Amino acid sequence: MDNMTPMISTVTRITLSIMAGLLMGWALHHETRAVTLGMTLGLLAGLVNFRYLAVKVRQVSKSVANHEGKAFSLGFVTRICFAILVTMFSVKIEHFSLEATIAGLFIPQLLAIPAGIYLSIKNKL
Repeated sequence: MDNMTPMISTVTRITLSIMAGLLMGWALHHETRAVTLGMTLGLLAGLVNFRYLAVKVRQVSKSVANHEGKAFSLGFVTRICFAILVTMFSVKIEHFSLEATIAGLFIPQLLAIPAGIYLSIKNKL
């Protein structure tokens, strides 16, 4: 895929829609407040990590295309530290479900697969 911007925008829109639904569930369904709030926190961190990875991939691809000799990284340490920070926040504050937070961390990355397949099929037609 040459241009990642449509896929990033699609994943961002889907994630924000899911987060809006979860916040609506948090407001209306009191028994599942910990799960919906934890999932929302995980989705937010996962979306930040997803977009940060996209920025790093663009920087690396630009560096390789321009034959620049500087060292590059994909920001793995930064992304894992952010995930650990959110997980520890969820552990320390009892209003968040730890399991839902951890599950939410991975959802934006997993949404990139169907979004990429859909956009590639759509562009071929």
